[in-house]
Parts: sequence; structure tokens; C-alpha cells
Amino acid sequence: MTVLQLEGTRLEQKRISKPLVRYFLATIGIIFIVAMHYFQHNPGGSGLELSFNAVVWISFSFAISFGLLEICRQQIWRYSRLTLLLFACCVLLTLPIFYPNADAGAAFNRLFTLWAGFLFFVSLQQFVFTHQQRQRLLWFILIGVLIEAVFAWYQYLWIPAKNPIGYDTIANRPYGIFQQPNVMASFLATGLVIGTYLLARIPLYRGKWSWQHVTLLVTPVLTIPMLVVLNSRTGWLGAIIGVALMLPYLRRFAAKQVQRLWLLMIALSLSLAWNIASTEHWSPKSNSAEVTSDARGVIYPQAYEIFTTKPLTGYGYGKFEAAYITQTALWHNEDPTQHAGVPSLDHPHNELLFWADEGGIMPLIGLLLAAFAVMVKIRKAPNGTQLALIGLFFPIVFHTQLEYPFYHSLVHWLTFIILIFWVDNLTAKYHKRSLQYVLGLKVFALITPIFISSFMVTTLYSGWQLTKFETTRPVNIDYLLKVNNPWSWKNRFDWDLQLTQLQLGIGSDKPALIEDYIQWATEKAKTWPRPALYQNLILAYDALGNKEQASQIRDEALFLFPDLDFEQQNSQANATSAAK
Repeated sequence: MTVLQLEGTRLEQKRISKPLVRYFLATIGIIFIVAMHYFQHNPGGSGLELSFNAVVWISFSFAISFGLLEICRQQIWRYSRLTLLLFACCVLLTLPIFYPNADAGAAFNRLFTLWAGFLFFVSLQQFVFTHQQRQRLLWFILIGVLIEAVFAWYQYLWIPAKNPIGYDTIANRPYGIFQQPNVMASFLATGLVIGTYLLARIPLYRGKWSWQHVTLLVTPVLTIPMLVVLNSRTGWLGAIIGVALMLPYLRRFAAKQVQRLWLLMIALSLSLAWNIASTEHWSPKSNSAEVTSDARGVIYPQAYEIFTTKPLTGYGYGKFEAAYITQTALWHNEDPTQHAGVPSLDHPHNELLFWADEGGIMPLIGLLLAAFAVMVKIRKAPNGTQLALIGLFFPIVFHTQLEYPFYHSLVHWLTFIILIFWVDNLTAKYHKRSLQYVLGLKVFALITPIFISSFMVTTLYSGWQLTKFETTRPVNIDYLLKVNNPWSWKNRFDWDLQLTQLQLGIGSDKPALIEDYIQWATEKAKTWPRPALYQNLILAYDALGNKEQASQIRDEALFLFPDLDFEQQNSQANATSAAK
């Protein structure tokens, strides 16, 4: 490279990295250091029903905006071959929304998040990061993990029984902010693997230790005992295999002193974990709401069989739950030895099966193509680093094949995108395309954070009102009337509103209100077949004295859920358990 070329490269780097890179990195730092730890009482569930996800979306929208504005400012779009491949994969994942059997409204949130992730990846590529700035991306993730790990220690050891966040000190599985132990476990496992990876990348200058070394060496001590306490096989396997894949990298690039001290920290962590496990007050806890390995042994074959019945088109985006419970009921009716479907299952706890069941072969090809493209990138990485790069992905990818972490935690999705960018940035040859007309993109970049922030603020407010409505006794309908964003709480809001109407109709002997509920529930059952919905529908017909129709609905409910008892009805059905 000539002197002029070198100087030109330096000027280009200065011109591109100077303007917005600090703001962009600041938004990512806010996501992992501040936003993801936000707590607000909520009715449980996934997605925007968990308050920290709504707050993360606000910072996330600004990160995308800064990346798109950088394209506008430079009038240059930087991209790699992986960008084009991932775009093609996103298109393949999106096309089934146009199938006649798709429910676009039910699948909108998922596809919106998919394309937001792609735009985030594109935004990351627009900045020419220095080595320290690029490494800071992993540090932000690690800091987020350490904050959650400290929070978990507080939950496990010191939080009082009556605490403001509603943590269950009897079960005592420290889930951090995530409210789901396996999601917390895969996040901690990812942090443990990233900490090990960074430890090998930070050299010892003249034998002097830095605060970074100390932080990375403390990481196992904070995370491993909590992984044991969580009793999550997903977390255990993710951490063990992820770290095992990282060991050759650590041995090759880390100084001997660092290796020995890291092994000492691992031993100390395991000793702490053993000490916790051997105390008389601790025993492995499980959550009855979680899907066990035995249940997965039933669900996975059923979900695979559903895919094989309609491999080309699937059952339609947004229709997994209705298709699953109906199809398994038919199989069970034809052959009683076949397992009945699991009630209220809206995801088969395997991401590949989920997209394949709903969209058929096309989204499955898209997912496999994306995985293949990333693996090719890893294959091109320098010798000695390939296994370590696989190890970075392993805890989250493994979790997606056992549950659905991306729907519980937006932070998991952002972490996954950052890791893809990290791999791409190690090997990519970036191409540049000049753009002359960027006004439309600039308007989109400016409007996006305003729209998303407004939507998420109203989501938080509406969730707060719904939670107060569901937890206040006697019931105060005023809280329900204050909900100003029913779209983000569609199932929850409709359930609370209609159930209140049914109870009011029965209590005040107003048949019109009961008939309105019947009309709503009959239509809702086509896309959201939940046992509690059928229970209340039977109750509604009984209240009207229509025993014949009540018996017919009971037969339909027993056909769909043969293992449940619909004889005894409860007029005060629990809205929380039904909507989850």
C-alpha cells in the first residue's frame, strides 16, 4: 500500500467514524447498562408484556436511526456479502405472510422484530470502528450480564420475602430481570463465554494487570454459582459447551499467568457452587410452568408431524396454536394412544419447527441459509479462532432449539445480531455504494425512534393500568378504561374486558352482555383456543339457560383438551393464568 493510499484510508476512516459513532455506541451502551434492567410490575408473558423489552425498544430504535442517518450523511452504503445473504433470508422468512392462510396481524410483531434486527446489522456496518470501539460492543454485553448476575445474587441471598418486585423467595430461582429462569441462564452463559473470549484478546503489557483483566476474571465467580442455583439444563449445557469451545483459543492467545488465574477462578466458582448446592437449605428447583424434557419429547414429534402434513405452505403465520391443538386432537381421536396436545402452547419450543409449521419449507430454507452463511464466515476466520467464534453463539443458539428466548428477551436478539456482526467484521470485505437520493431514508430514520418511543411509552402505561386492574380487589373498571394502547396488549386487554363484561352480565342478570361475550369468545376460539376460554363460554351458555349449546361447547372442549375436566365451572376465572 502506497503512502497516498494509506493516507486516503486514514482520512476515510476519520470522515466516517467521527460524526455519529459515539452516539451510536452510546445507545448500545444504554441498552445493556440501563434499559434492559428496567422493572415495572407486569402480568407476565413474553414480548412487550415484559416491561424491560419495551424500554429496550426505545434505545434500539435510536441505534437504528443513527446507523441510517450515517448512510444519509456520507451518502454511502457499506455492505458485505453477508448483508445480501441475510437480506435474502429475511425475504424468505417474510414471504409466507402473503399466503392466503396467514394471519398478518398475529405475525406482525415477529416480522417487525426480524427486519429491525436486519436494520440494526446494517447500522453496525456503517461505522468504521477502531479496535477498541469494536471490542466495546462485547464489553457492553458483558457489563449487562454482570449487572444481572449481581442482581441474581441479591435475589438469591438477601431479598426479603415481602419485596417490591414480587420475587418468589420460596422457589428462589434468581431470574434477574427476565422473569424466566432459562432466559436468565442462557444470558449468564453467554456472558461467561464472552468474558473468556475477551480475556484471551487483552494482552498483559509488561506483566501489568488492568481493571479489564480483573473484571473478566471475576465473571466466572459471579455467573457460575448462579447457573447452578437456576438449575437450568439449558444454561448448564450452553455454558459448559461454550466454554469448552473457547479453551483452545484461550490456551493459544492468553498469557500463561492469565490462563492459570482463570483456572483458579473457575475452581473457586465451582467451589462456591458446590458449597451452595451442599447446604441444607438448597435443593434444585423447577418451575411447573416450564416445559420439561419429557414434554418436549411429546411436542417435538407432534410439531414435526404437523410440518410434514403441509410442508409447502404450512398452516399460516400466526396460526400455530390453533393448528397444533386441532391437529393433535384429530390424531388423538383417531388413535387414543397418540398424545393429546399441550394446552396453551403458542410455540413448539424450537425455532426451526415454529417457522416451518407456520410457513412451510420457505422460512425453513431461510433460517438454514442464514446459519450456513454465518458458518462460512466463521470458517474464513483466522486459524485457531473458529471454535471460539462458534462458542460465542452456542448458548443462545442452543436455547432457541429448546425454547423461544428471542420472544422473551429483545436483548437476546440484539446480542445475537452483534455476534453476527462481530464474525462478519473479522473477515468481511466491505463494498460501498454511493447514494444520491437519501431524503426518504433520512425521513424514515428520523420518524422511526419517535414513532417507536411513543408506542413503547403507551405500552408501558397500558401495561401498568392492566396490572393494576388485575391485581386490585374489588375490581376497578377505571383502570381498564385508562388503557390507551390496546394494540400491544391485544389478547390481554380483550380478555380482561370481555371477562369483566361476562361477570357483570351474570351478576346483574343482563343477557345482552353475556351474548356479547359469547359472540367474542366464539370468534376468538378460532385463533386462540385456550381452556379458560372454553370454560367461560360454557359458563355463559349455562347462565343463559342454553344447556344444549353448553353441552356442545363442552364436547368440543373435551375433544381439543381430552385431559382436562370441563364439568366444574368457575365464574371468577383467573385472567392471568388464561392469558399467559
